[in-house]
Amino acid sequence: MSTVPPFASAILLSYNCADQIVAAVRSVLDQQCEPMEIIISDDASQDSTFAVLQREVAAYHGLHRIRLRRRETNSGSKSAHLNDVFPLASGQFLVSFDGDDIAEPHRVRRILEVIRSNPRVSAVFSDYAYMDSEGRAGRRRGGDHPLPGVDARHWFARVDAYAPGATLAIRRDVVETFDPLDPAINEDVVLPFRASLLGDVRYIDEALARVRRWEGSLTSDPERLRSLETLRSWLLQGVAQARLQMDSRLADLGRAEELGVIQTADLDDLRATVAASMAAAEASACLASSSLPTRLRCLARLTWASDHWRDFPQNAFLTLAPGLYLKYKRRRR
Repeated sequence: MSTVPPFASAILLSYNCADQIVAAVRSVLDQQCEPMEIIISDDASQDSTFAVLQREVAAYHGLHRIRLRRRETNSGSKSAHLNDVFPLASGQFLVSFDGDDIAEPHRVRRILEVIRSNPRVSAVFSDYAYMDSEGRAGRRRGGDHPLPGVDARHWFARVDAYAPGATLAIRRDVVETFDPLDPAINEDVVLPFRASLLGDVRYIDEALARVRRWEGSLTSDPERLRSLETLRSWLLQGVAQARLQMDSRLADLGRAEELGVIQTADLDDLRATVAASMAAAEASACLASSSLPTRLRCLARLTWASDHWRDFPQNAFLTLAPGLYLKYKRRRR
């Protein structure tokens, strides 16, 4: 076996997903790319997930190098789990996989093509498709991403900006340069911004993964759409989370300032972007107020924020006809 460090390390995390883990782990093992390191880490699952992983790894005879491990106690969050796993990876790029998703067989190869096309690339992410219960790809997510020519630093400085973790790959110095991830903040919110401070972040306009929508996720939670009051409560929780993310952004900018990797004027602009996005998050929660004048004032504030023009139709719908808005959203679930 070669002792040369692999260019890429795949990191597959699992927890209580015995019914989905076979498809997920096989999609990593079957990646059609150069030999890579695969670290599979189970977060103290209480079901048969780890036993299934042991069986799949034992049956594998391919070129990828596999390391299977299991935590003795649950980490409490994906970010905490990653803090535990990142130091084990030896690859120059770290590619994330989730235990209940399926990666397309050419995913890593496409990521490496983008990385090798530009030495400044610090992170790569892509679109994904939702999948049905049989694992078949459905509609594409088609989510937001920096457009060509847009400064990724300003894009990801917004407190609500993220790159889907199921599609994310980062250069290892993104991990080594900054503090460990805050367990209370999703890694896909933090890592793309940190990567943008050190280099380029590239988006691949292909669905390179199939993602399962689970009922516990924020976007799938039907309870939040029950009434205007429950929606407002959900949005206020989002504001509290945004404040944590704001503090994380500012701390990372402080680290970038220490390292001298960003000019002072750019730092000031990025801090202003963080502050403006936090104000917009607070205004968004007001759109679910029971008071129409309050909703109208918040809509005006958001409309004047240039980054939120794309959301104007949805925001206006909620402001002017909240009952119909909730009914429409419930029907589209």
